[in-house]
Amino acid sequence: MEHLFSHIGVRVFIVDQQNRLLLVKHTVTNEDTEFWILPGGGLEENEYSWDAAIREVKEETNLDIKVVDLLYTLEEKTECGLRCTNYFLGEVTGGEINLGMDPEFDEDNQVLSDVRYFTQDEIKDLCRVYPEIIKDEFWDTLEDYMPKYKIWRKRPSKGFGK
Repeated sequence: MEHLFSHIGVRVFIVDQQNRLLLVKHTVTNEDTEFWILPGGGLEENEYSWDAAIREVKEETNLDIKVVDLLYTLEEKTECGLRCTNYFLGEVTGGEINLGMDPEFDEDNQVLSDVRYFTQDEIKDLCRVYPEIIKDEFWDTLEDYMPKYKIWRKRPSKGFGK
């Protein structure tokens, strides 16, 4: 049986008290490319996406967060199959911002090269950012955000057994 998704991932929107958005820079040397992206990554085996969001932010930025809400889910068809990414709103609860490392790569092949907060205007001036909605649409969503109903539920599955 084939997997439903080839990749399930998370990304986290974190805005500080100066209304700046946290991004990490990826530099892929062998592809001669770099871009700014929300902190996040893939789920580990048997991991809830909520927990993956907390873990990924800690690994990449050294910040402790709590997940406030699920903002949206994005499904994309890629050459590798279907990719499903949950985009969360997070809030810093501790830690000092510091560039972390991706445990999937050894020390000499890290892709994370910088981490910092950006204003909306600074993000508009960046050449390559992902997802592109952080240049415009995200800020409108954030301004209108009012958590009236929590759409996210984290429950252990009981499956079809007794």
